[in-house]
Amino acid sequence: MMRSKQLDTTAAGDGAGGALGARGDVPGSGSTTASIQTDHPTSPATRRSRLLTVVAVVAVALFALWGIGGPLLGTSVLGPTNEMVAANPYIEAGIRSNPVTNFMMDDIYTAELPNTILFKHTGAGWNPYESGGTPLGSIPDGSFYSPLTLPFLVLPTWLAPAYERLLEIICAVGGCFLFLRRLRLSRPAALAGGLVFASSGFMVVWLTFPHTRVAAFIPALFWMLERFIQRRRPLDAALIAVPVAAMLLGGFPSVAGYSLLAAAAYALVRVLAQYRHKLVRIVRLLLGVAGGVCLGVALAAFQLLPFLGFYSSYLIEGRSQSANQHLDIASLITIIAPFGLGTVDPTRPPAWYLPTNLVESMSYLGSAAIVLVVVAVAGARAGRALLPRAAWLFLVVSTFVWAELIYVGGPPLAVLQQAPGLRALFGGNYIGRSRSILCFLLAALAAVGLDLLLRRRAVRSGAGTRIRDGWRRWSWPAVVWLGAGGIAAVTFWSAHRLAARHSGTKVQFLDHQVAYGAVLVIAALVAAVVLARSADTAGSRHGAARRTARVLAASALLLLIAGQGVSFVRSYYPHSQKSTFYPVTDTHEYLAANLGDQRYATSYQSMVFGTTTAYELRSLDGHAFINKEFAALVRGMPGNPIPYPTYLYFDASQAQATSPILDLLGTKYFVTAPEENVFGNLVRGESDGGSVRLAPEAPVTVTLPRTGPTRAVGFTPISTVTLQQLGSQSQTSSVEVVLRDASGTEVASASRRVTSTLQAGTPFLVPIAGDGIPAATRLTATITLHARTGVTVAARAQAPTVSQVTGADDGLRLVHTGASVVYQRLNAQPRIRWAGHAIVQPDQQARVSALASGSVGSDTVVLSSPGATVAGTTAKVDVLRDDPDVITAQVDAAGSGYLVVADADQTGWAATVDGRSAELVPADQGIVAVPVAAGQHTVELRLAAPHLRLGTAVTGAAAIVLIVVILADLWWWHRRGRRPGDGHPVASDVTPTTPSTPEAVS
Repeated sequence: MMRSKQLDTTAAGDGAGGALGARGDVPGSGSTTASIQTDHPTSPATRRSRLLTVVAVVAVALFALWGIGGPLLGTSVLGPTNEMVAANPYIEAGIRSNPVTNFMMDDIYTAELPNTILFKHTGAGWNPYESGGTPLGSIPDGSFYSPLTLPFLVLPTWLAPAYERLLEIICAVGGCFLFLRRLRLSRPAALAGGLVFASSGFMVVWLTFPHTRVAAFIPALFWMLERFIQRRRPLDAALIAVPVAAMLLGGFPSVAGYSLLAAAAYALVRVLAQYRHKLVRIVRLLLGVAGGVCLGVALAAFQLLPFLGFYSSYLIEGRSQSANQHLDIASLITIIAPFGLGTVDPTRPPAWYLPTNLVESMSYLGSAAIVLVVVAVAGARAGRALLPRAAWLFLVVSTFVWAELIYVGGPPLAVLQQAPGLRALFGGNYIGRSRSILCFLLAALAAVGLDLLLRRRAVRSGAGTRIRDGWRRWSWPAVVWLGAGGIAAVTFWSAHRLAARHSGTKVQFLDHQVAYGAVLVIAALVAAVVLARSADTAGSRHGAARRTARVLAASALLLLIAGQGVSFVRSYYPHSQKSTFYPVTDTHEYLAANLGDQRYATSYQSMVFGTTTAYELRSLDGHAFINKEFAALVRGMPGNPIPYPTYLYFDASQAQATSPILDLLGTKYFVTAPEENVFGNLVRGESDGGSVRLAPEAPVTVTLPRTGPTRAVGFTPISTVTLQQLGSQSQTSSVEVVLRDASGTEVASASRRVTSTLQAGTPFLVPIAGDGIPAATRLTATITLHARTGVTVAARAQAPTVSQVTGADDGLRLVHTGASVVYQRLNAQPRIRWAGHAIVQPDQQARVSALASGSVGSDTVVLSSPGATVAGTTAKVDVLRDDPDVITAQVDAAGSGYLVVADADQTGWAATVDGRSAELVPADQGIVAVPVAAGQHTVELRLAAPHLRLGTAVTGAAAIVLIVVILADLWWWHRRGRRPGDGHPVASDVTPTTPSTPEAVS
């Protein structure tokens, strides 16, 4: 059958029929158009093409809506807050939740969601509620200005994660669709590519993190690049700025950096290939691309410049990378078996056991998708002829390059880690996170593979060129398929060996998961073969049946992609009860009522660190970047409260709870869990070897061994008692203690839930706020066990022996018990205080040692360099305003001195005294002070993020430039009387090709 000569139609609009659409003409040179052989819009072939497009849309909707499920309807939360309430203080408060199904997402409820809640409520640029204070909305880390964060700003926060994820899917699929249509793929194939990308491992496992809010714009970036390369209009160059800015505002620099690097390589390859004989045009296009990227950076400058200013002040440790820090080749097994190396669900063992956690390792693409990728790579001649110049080559080569860097590393990765200009990106960020760009490249190849299968005939390699039979025709596909089989074998062997090192159970589990994925691979192969073998049906007696088979086979591939994707996400996404979304316990209520403008510290086991931000309670703990000067001060405490650069939390240690450093930081309370060590003097009850049984709901009264202040009372089980033996769940079993004096008057009472096993020989202590009991008071304790079965305990003279923790002169006072044990720190200084004396100590270690020793007086500030003269007098300080971004205090000073603010405000803050600029002095190693003269003054500290004014001005100018370019483009095309979408003619710049008939399934 003769076919008309056709031209490469790269100028076709994104909404046009393209290679498989129904339009018969595309813009040509001037008024000339190139005829394209196509089916009539009402032909059976076109109807089948539209049917397959509908199937593709249904597959995308199936993945998005069914995959997310109930959270879209508000019946649950798309987040791991059920895991959060499985810890204290929630579990001690009796808050129930559905079982934890994903134990690898704690960063969401300790950092991402709390910060989003605070920003939504306050719009603040600073978070004063954790880690001494840290930037919030002034930098892009929280992705608050990303377009994909919009659901969090307009919907209830517990509902927003589901719609944010839905918006990510729309963005990812839509961007892929537009990009792949620009590459002349059919609508079904373009939608399939978007579906593969949206359901890929990277896009799924980083749920609610900034990572995917950046990666979702990768396809849009490539689309805008290809659009500009084809149309060569200033508007298209300027519009490159939009996805670039969106990615930079997404708040995860490494993903943005990897993506921009890959996009730059794509633009260079495509421009050189498309216009290789036109140097001036090449230079103009590359300058246009660079200009668009720079404009995007400028649009995000109001966030980027403050981030750069703050970044130099952060505690940055352990971020340097080596060539050996890459993903294990065994993790590739997750391409078709996402949970082959273990799950994230404690109810479905084994747990993930690869040394690198699942979130960083997941490489899922899908069984059908990987088959289509191999089809695309194997169809080199057809793929090169189908796509614009060098596009197929770029997709294939860059896929192998990124895969080598991610899974092999070695010398190539080492070179990049040391290369000038790339050292910060590759040397300071984990290479595994470049899976974002690898997943996109693989998704694009999968779409190409599907499109090749959908073509009626194999695409010719060029005009008038025939693909010869024999080994030259089949050698490359044979190499590719054999290579794919070899990679699969090596991957399975590596994963099998890893599993065998652990246990036979893990081997069996791996085999089962891989077998399931392999079955889907076989199903996809069958569908691919049906498409390939039933291509030339014109005039065939069985043509109609074969065309129907092709529709069914193509639909099967699309539904395989969607179905396995749904299975993956529904096994990974946590669906939590709405009642678990940051519920308020008695501990939160007590702190909110009593904390004021002071802060508290908490042990790791007693309160989930980082969550304090959601409650707007000022805590020293936190999960955020920490100012390095402030970190040096905190590390002067016993132990190491900063085990990781972004983690700050404490132990239930009396040495930490009483540290003078907590005093100068205005730490009014220290919080521990009921099961943790009770501070004070433990007096163990002495047994005569006897025992007695505490019966349920049967109060037993005993005399305490010591008089006076009491912090805990308990009994000692004779044998270990599990929760199951108690006959009830941990939320309903408890021990109640009531203390009475000699007259029988109740002086204190408390109750503690039984949330863990009672250990034989270990006192089960019930913390009680009895520090206020007079010293000589003789006490009795009435103990009541609330459970379904009794407990046998150690006894003396047929009465339970009672252990007691007495009060101590330790600067602490136990003031609240319940879900947590709260100690008031009696020596805590005001967080905002007056210092009439100053000590200059230029050596950091000496400063920290002096502050940690407690030898520095409460009216003294330690400076690192000489400052203003101090009079050694007192002052009255009234705090007028203590908001996240502004602190205002009224000072009435008898003489000159310093107003000290115990926050980590050395970077990004400015001070005024009576409205005039004043020096903000680094003080006490990690906090700040303002010199104030004698008399009455108003002192204000205000957030002044570094380079914010410059960044805002640059962003404003960039926005004006973008608007001007858009308006100028509209004016230009209106003046010429043409549609803006008509574009530049490029037919004369491309080589004629002879693509197959543009019809999807016949």
